Amino acid sequence: MKAFYVGRRDYRRVLQLQETIFNAIIARQVSVRRGESALPLLPDVTLLVEHSAPVYTVGRRDTAEGLPKHSSVDVVKTRRGGGITYHGPGQLTMYPIANIQRLWKACAAQKVRSPIEWFSWVLEEAMMQSAAHFGIPTHRFKTGVWAEKHNDVPARKLGAIGLQLGNWVSMHGAGLNVSNDLHYFDDIIMCELPGRHATSLCEEIAQRGLPKTSAAQVQLVAPLLFEKFVESLHQPPDFAASKLHDLSTEDTWYDQVLKASGVRQT
Repeated sequence: MKAFYVGRRDYRRVLQLQETIFNAIIARQVSVRRGESALPLLPDVTLLVEHSAPVYTVGRRDTAEGLPKHSSVDVVKTRRGGGITYHGPGQLTMYPIANIQRLWKACAAQKVRSPIEWFSWVLEEAMMQSAAHFGIPTHRFKTGVWAEKHNDVPARKLGAIGLQLGNWVSMHGAGLNVSNDLHYFDDIIMCELPGRHATSLCEEIAQRGLPKTSAAQVQLVAPLLFEKFVESLHQPPDFAASKLHDLSTEDTWYDQVLKASGVRQT
């Protein structure tokens, strides 16, 4: 698996990169399966990014009708599962572009029967373990991760997941709120649950009087989230998980990811 932290990047540009890698991995799989190519399969790729500008993304279940008409935030329709969600500065998003059936079959731990359900669990587990690192208790609910109730504050959503699959290859993934402006969530209905609110690692750390506030920064949480993701996959000892390469200051980050992933631009 190749893994890259690309820093603050435009949502549409990262979506284009995902789609390029996603399509290339599938095309190589099909070519090898049909005996048309003797080339090796392309590696799984994981991208971690902090999106540079606020954006609402809409999944296959379009729940954007409640979005204020005056909103100046960009809205992008995607082919992932789920409804509307928010991405922006201060949020860490992880996009594994991986053959989840192959990973599911190789999983060395007890697992559910469905690769999709299993991979959703993996993404949630990675976010939950990352939150636990900061002393924040969480639970799963509505395909996401919620910080537990604290004093008079009810449970709030800390992380979301949404996947797109083709030939068992995934794209899109998980968004973990680290230090983002939470008011953008107030203009949407998360998980079709009116009245529920979002939270972040920084918000929970402050609310609970926990230490490590300075460590709750996107660039510092990125290697932690990737580490917990790889651990939660429970692959055999020979699993080739790459270290997380930091391309956050590289102007040529896009081309570097494609080259390292074995994908050529058309």
